[in-house]
Amino acid sequence: MKIRILAPVAAALVFGGLLPGSVAAQAADEGTLLLRAGGREIGSESYRVVLMDSSIRITSRVTLAGTRPPTELTASSERSAAGALAFQLAYRGPAGGGEVYAVQRRNRLTIRHVERGAERASEAPGGPAVVLLADSVFAPFLQMTAIATEAGRPLTAVFPRTGHRLAVTIRRLPGVAGGGTRFELTGDLAGEILLGNRGELARISFPALGLEAVRQRE
Repeated sequence: MKIRILAPVAAALVFGGLLPGSVAAQAADEGTLLLRAGGREIGSESYRVVLMDSSIRITSRVTLAGTRPPTELTASSERSAAGALAFQLAYRGPAGGGEVYAVQRRNRLTIRHVERGAERASEAPGGPAVVLLADSVFAPFLQMTAIATEAGRPLTAVFPRTGHRLAVTIRRLPGVAGGGTRFELTGDLAGEILLGNRGELARISFPALGLEAVRQRE
């Protein structure tokens, strides 16, 4: 399975473990990412990261050029320190649209697909090391940085829309020049997440796929 950009050209902050006591509904980071495939800019993603009591919520809105009408995806991911997960994805494009919902409770993942005139639900194994993601949406990868370790944290990345599951290890690396933090992804998905010296998302890249998201300068 490959992370893909849904367009014809396609080929976190460190939250201190999400300790209780965070200011409720505190906006920790927000901005716009420029999405590139093969070095070409193919869309943008506006995102917002909110910290609540012992949980993190990431919302994103992606617009991809190259299709008529443009492909649009709106995703919301929430993860608590206890491992409870909630995920929602709405997608629209030339082939139509729909919604996907996923919830994890007691290590069991329930996924529901809703499209015009059809609805289906399924269950899959969950667990404390699961993160929920969406193809072509980058900001939710910040969930991984919140639980990364220097030794490397093995995770299972689940894509509810397709059902794909990837084994990924994220490792927090020494600080980069000028400040900031770098995270390395290895396993079924190889890449890098770079945070700036204020903890803001600066860049996410998957070199083997030719994909990257770079923060737009304000």
